[in-house]
Amino acid sequence: MPFLFIFLFIIATQTFFSYSFFSQEALIYKIFGAVQLVAFVGTIALMFIFFRRRNSTNYKAGFYSFGAMIASGVPAIAFIFPGILKLITGNRLFFQIGWTLSFLLFVGILVGILWGRWNWKVHKVKLDFPHFPEDLNSVKIIQISDVHVGSFFNNYKKVEKAIEKINTLNADYVFFTGDLVNNSAAEMKGWESVFSKIQAKKGKYSILGNHDYGDYVKWESENQKHQNLLDLIAIHQEIGFKPLLNESVELAPNFWLLGVENWGKAPFRQSGELGKTLSNVPTEAFKLLLSHDPSHFDLQVLDTDIDLTISGHTHGMQFGIERFGIKFSPVSLRYKKWAGLYQVGKQYLYVNRGFGYLGFPGRVGIYPEITEIKLGRK
Repeated sequence: MPFLFIFLFIIATQTFFSYSFFSQEALIYKIFGAVQLVAFVGTIALMFIFFRRRNSTNYKAGFYSFGAMIASGVPAIAFIFPGILKLITGNRLFFQIGWTLSFLLFVGILVGILWGRWNWKVHKVKLDFPHFPEDLNSVKIIQISDVHVGSFFNNYKKVEKAIEKINTLNADYVFFTGDLVNNSAAEMKGWESVFSKIQAKKGKYSILGNHDYGDYVKWESENQKHQNLLDLIAIHQEIGFKPLLNESVELAPNFWLLGVENWGKAPFRQSGELGKTLSNVPTEAFKLLLSHDPSHFDLQVLDTDIDLTISGHTHGMQFGIERFGIKFSPVSLRYKKWAGLYQVGKQYLYVNRGFGYLGFPGRVGIYPEITEIKLGRK
């Protein structure tokens, strides 16, 4: 769903919300409506000012003004249906219901900013395949994705707790599926020692995500942009990960790991070369692919014999619900495969919800994820 459409939808709901409060007879409602409207418009102005002024490593003011805009404006969405019923029926009970729902959503957003973005969850998956190497039965893989380290604003201790949680899982392999930074390799300055603490008994491997190429900021020259990418690849190596850039590696007899550069549905970058990556992999081998964008699975991977693909990219939009048998996020309107495990025929895709966050400095209902994947033989 395009950002512009979402933004216009929020503006429309805000207009209805303000009208509903200004049309009330009680002065307290008019005052509240005025305060809320000023806060919403003011945070929009601040958001655009800070995003235009920011450089490629300073996101704090822009992100927090964006968070304030979400907190002040998005709760109006919960008012729509009860508010319409109030207009139709004239029953004030619907106004009270709408006001209550909006307040609860506001509280939920605040909780997502203050706590949700640091609430790492371990999601566990067990998959068995008939041709998986028998001597590797129950191999344990930890996947992390979408760190976006520039968004952590030097909260080293909070992130270190997440890395401690990774290490307690005692992984054989740790795979990172892209977006280490928001834009610039310089964002990793000071974080090298933190992410170097990630432990794996047999190896750590990584790929690039769409944000790692520096496509979303202006550079003085193409050479500077290219050097930024080279610096970031070197940082992957410095923190102990082996970057796979359209490459494959045999981790054990008949067990191959493939890693492609970012390949996403347009307008996202399509640097991944799956054919090249598969070129030296035996047909009969078990194949595990690291590919940042889950849209790659439907558009290319299903035409191959790759057994398991693990991706990230969507963040679950950092907003949604996964409770009471309900699984929904607005991002599902753009990505049908947006979080968790999917199967098509004999092939599997797992989409990680992301380790960090981008833009909105919080997570509401969709929490940061560490994935534990155990592979075995049927």
